[in-house]
Amino acid sequence: MSFRPSGCNLQGLVAWLRCRPVLVTFVISLLLSLLAWSGSLINRDGILYVEAARIFLEGGFSAALANFYWPFFPIAFASLAQLTGLGLEQAGYLLNALFMGGVCALLVDIARRRFPEAVWFVALVVLALPGLNEYRNELLREYGAWFFSMLALWLAVRFDENPGWLTAQLILPSLLLAALFRPEAMAFYLAIVLWQAFASPAGERLRRVLMIAGPACAIAAVFLVYFFNSPLYEKSRLSSDVVRFGWRELELKVAAVSAVLPAYASEQVRGILIWGSVAIIPERFLAKLGVFLLPLFFLAFAGRLGDALKRNSLLSYAFAAHVLVLSIFVVGMQFLAGRYLALLYLFAAPVIGYGIWRFVSDRPRWKIPLLALLTVLMFTNVVSTGPAKQHFVEAGNWLAANVQDTPRVYIDSGRTLYYSGWRPMRRWYTDDREELTGLLKAGRYDFLVLEVSRKDKGFEQWLADNELQIVQRFSHPNGDAVFIVRTPGAESSAQAR
Repeated sequence: MSFRPSGCNLQGLVAWLRCRPVLVTFVISLLLSLLAWSGSLINRDGILYVEAARIFLEGGFSAALANFYWPFFPIAFASLAQLTGLGLEQAGYLLNALFMGGVCALLVDIARRRFPEAVWFVALVVLALPGLNEYRNELLREYGAWFFSMLALWLAVRFDENPGWLTAQLILPSLLLAALFRPEAMAFYLAIVLWQAFASPAGERLRRVLMIAGPACAIAAVFLVYFFNSPLYEKSRLSSDVVRFGWRELELKVAAVSAVLPAYASEQVRGILIWGSVAIIPERFLAKLGVFLLPLFFLAFAGRLGDALKRNSLLSYAFAAHVLVLSIFVVGMQFLAGRYLALLYLFAAPVIGYGIWRFVSDRPRWKIPLLALLTVLMFTNVVSTGPAKQHFVEAGNWLAANVQDTPRVYIDSGRTLYYSGWRPMRRWYTDDREELTGLLKAGRYDFLVLEVSRKDKGFEQWLADNELQIVQRFSHPNGDAVFIVRTPGAESSAQAR
């Protein structure tokens, strides 16, 4: 018996896949998202999105907008849930997985056009970068913004290769769709226009810029006039963000900090606030890159970094635009979530992949070890080796079975509340324990559901001072816990089941 045909078929399949890095990247991305999702608990932001989606299904757009200021992601996966019959959480994760797969595939296709010799290394890099892939287990609206932003950049690359009116006019709608997930995605429109203004052939620059920006700017102007005069603007957080990120708000922060500093240091406060805040961006970006910095150093020392950046010019403009957005945000808000940097890793991936390819081209013996390392890193981002936080699920199940859902139950643990099935998700709670103490003395609550960190050394004493009785404790192996606590004047007959 001969197995030759089977071997030939296998070889043919491998050859067929080697010619399709975009498809392979999309499929592997879906598998990584599935692996990351399996066994994980919903994140805090995801709880808000699921509740907004449920409210949309029950009360329509106005109700969803009243619950969450920018409800388009919840509306999207609520609609998907209706079409497929999936639960809201499952539909949200599926949509995120499709968006993330699309992001990776579009990026690889851009790299295939700009770095064809290094496309497979770029694919491995984009699937292995920690700052980009470590959020696959979370329900986030960023994925929609990433996908439609990358779609706009992909269209811009296609336009650069073959300028046409149709392709040019699809760029702005793609970014408008991205803005429905994260409004700041519109900054990439400026990046694309500037890229064409400076990177296109000299005799073509004005025509290409007008093709992209002319009709689109007219449409955008009408849309913005409508938006800023519509109820959506007033009800969304954008109206307060415009004020928050303004110069007046910065001056208030400067005055507040100057009040606690010596007089000789007050003149430096503005510069410290601005540049100290902005410095967080490169510090966190470089720290998260880790070993992926080495290909960039190699290109720099080999004198090839400038050429790589030139070949990656559109994404370099997008990188700069996103840094500008992040700078405005971090100065205004004085914090920076790790996932906000993810697009920077995405835009840098082609250059990193090209750097690895250049390195192994001259040193073939390093190819297999580096491929193995990238594969290990790819799975490290999505496989958690620590114990799952099942104490939230256990606490939620116990709460649903033993306590009635009334306003006299205080809850500061959103995930416990979610797994209890109680509503609404947005209950009032305070981070100030003294404020909570005052409410307890006023007899406001019968039961408390408290999420307590292992680092909170004063919690037991606070319980004793307020004569609170622990009913149940659900602990994580690391020491974090959820406590169900009864107050001294609890109406047990009215609350307990």
